Amino acid sequence: MQKQEVSRIYKTTDYSKFIVNAAYYNSTRINFLLYKQVTRNAKLPLVVVRKIEDKLEIVAEQDAFYVAQQLGLPVYYYEAFQSLPHVKQQIDFSFEDMQELLDFCLDNGNFGGGYEKGN
Repeated sequence: MQKQEVSRIYKTTDYSKFIVNAAYYNSTRINFLLYKQVTRNAKLPLVVVRKIEDKLEIVAEQDAFYVAQQLGLPVYYYEAFQSLPHVKQQIDFSFEDMQELLDFCLDNGNFGGGYEKGN
């Protein structure tokens, strides 16, 4: 297999260009990464982003971003997804579509509750 570039890694200290999601804040992991960085000078994981307009939405390794920000270190990141314009998706199921989906799930899933279709 010949050599092929699959991604470029960037670094920045412009923390304002990142979008974080508070729901994924993990103080235990942040403290662990902070401890490793301070005591062992361990490298932080690469932050994975998706470009949204002029911002970078963090989609993985948000904890590494917080540690870099706290210590004033550069954030090393790469773009994992090609940026596509956001299109609001609309799903329009009819009653029959929903019934068919439910029947499929009940026939093919292991729900462990002993539910039988038609009861």
